[in-house]
Amino acid sequence: MRTTCSVKLILVLLMVCWASSAAAFDFDPKGSLGEGKFKRYVPPLAQPYFNETPYITTEARLVYLYNEIPKGFVTGGGSISIFAAQIRVALTERLGLIATKDGYTILHFDNVLPDSDGFENISFGFKYALYSRPETEDIITFGIEYEPPTGSLSTGAINLQGKGDGFLDYFLTGAHAHEKWGFQASLGIQQALDPDFNSSFFHWHTHIDYELCKNFFPLIELNGLTAVDDGNRTGIANFEGNDAANFGSTASSHVVSGTVGFRYRFTDHVMLGVGYETALTEQKDLLEYRTNLDLVLHF
Repeated sequence: MRTTCSVKLILVLLMVCWASSAAAFDFDPKGSLGEGKFKRYVPPLAQPYFNETPYITTEARLVYLYNEIPKGFVTGGGSISIFAAQIRVALTERLGLIATKDGYTILHFDNVLPDSDGFENISFGFKYALYSRPETEDIITFGIEYEPPTGSLSTGAINLQGKGDGFLDYFLTGAHAHEKWGFQASLGIQQALDPDFNSSFFHWHTHIDYELCKNFFPLIELNGLTAVDDGNRTGIANFEGNDAANFGSTASSHVVSGTVGFRYRFTDHVMLGVGYETALTEQKDLLEYRTNLDLVLHF
């Protein structure tokens, strides 16, 4: 859709206005954290492109995902490896800039499609804490990210990143902590700006963690993705790419996954995350199982 050029321009201008307006406030790179603010920060682990923490932070997050492809996929199986880095910058206690999607993907297929590798699209946007109560450990945040078609990933004649008009992702995310427990949940819409090329979908995420011993947080997460507007590019039924790609399928479906894992805080500024994710629904899309690994460096 050529009309989305104006949408892109408006979004960029809005982001510039938000960033500029932050200068009128007290610049605070610690955001939601720091003295007199939220005492507990355990970010979600699985599906990091969409499962955004509500806390406003300044951090770099290094991500590695190994994804096994189900045998029921047209290729009869295979694997996906993703290496990525996320950046978040707190401008004030409530406003932050985010860049949560990028990275390099390696595709291996057992049959039909050729092995391939390439860059993911890069996304950027902002989030704002609509409700922030450090004294009760409650926070609710709204955000929006723009994902232009900057990537180069494809296999055979199928473009997985870098084509179409990109995406807008709108999300609402919140958290509550009580003693050793932490609860987070989020929901959003990943809107394809060219619906004849890519698919749009609704995504939701829940997270529970518990501080079993000092600095060690076992966690459980649920994630769901449901196509709300199928693309019109490929006829690969019931497969869309989950959060790793977008096939623009004419017949996508609903997928729910579950994750078990933990986070360990080495210091006040360094945290490790390890998790195992698998599809819980009969429809698996590209997710037979996945190993999630990340390292959070926050300031």
